[in-house]
Amino acid sequence: MADERFQDKALAKKDEAKIKGEATDEKANPHEHKADAQKAESAAPIAKAAGKASEKAKTEKAAAEKGQKTEKAATKSDDKADSKDEKPARKTVLERKYTVNLTDAYAKPKYKRADKAISLLREFALRHMKGKDVKVDVALNNAIRTSNRPQKKVHILLQKDEAGTVFAALVPKA
Repeated sequence: MADERFQDKALAKKDEAKIKGEATDEKANPHEHKADAQKAESAAPIAKAAGKASEKAKTEKAAAEKGQKTEKAATKSDDKADSKDEKPARKTVLERKYTVNLTDAYAKPKYKRADKAISLLREFALRHMKGKDVKVDVALNNAIRTSNRPQKKVHILLQKDEAGTVFAALVPKA
């Protein structure tokens, strides 16, 4: 008799949980703490909100695939077009090719060598081009920072614009 009453109560709890939309665990501990139940209840609205956000993203993605722009996408593309128009093309005043010796970076420990090599490169560019600041190209940065052993010599192209900014780029191998 006691087993039947316990099973009936367990079935009633499962039915109530299904109606509420909660997940049921058949091996759940009947003596679980109230705090655990409260945590589960507080997590449910967060999961629902995340579901709504993902549904919104899916609808925007579907609209984009159909060729329709949403209002946000249209304003972003307009902003990008405006920013491109505002940037004037930089005019190169001076352009030179150099071979920079970076062996002084090897005086530092391995984990500091790439940083030292970049700083040596910047100092070299400022000294020889008499500029205000130096912008290092991504390809040149990757060539130096790819390992703890930067190249001892690097062939670079330095370009100085009207504002005094020096752009350092890696010379392509011929």
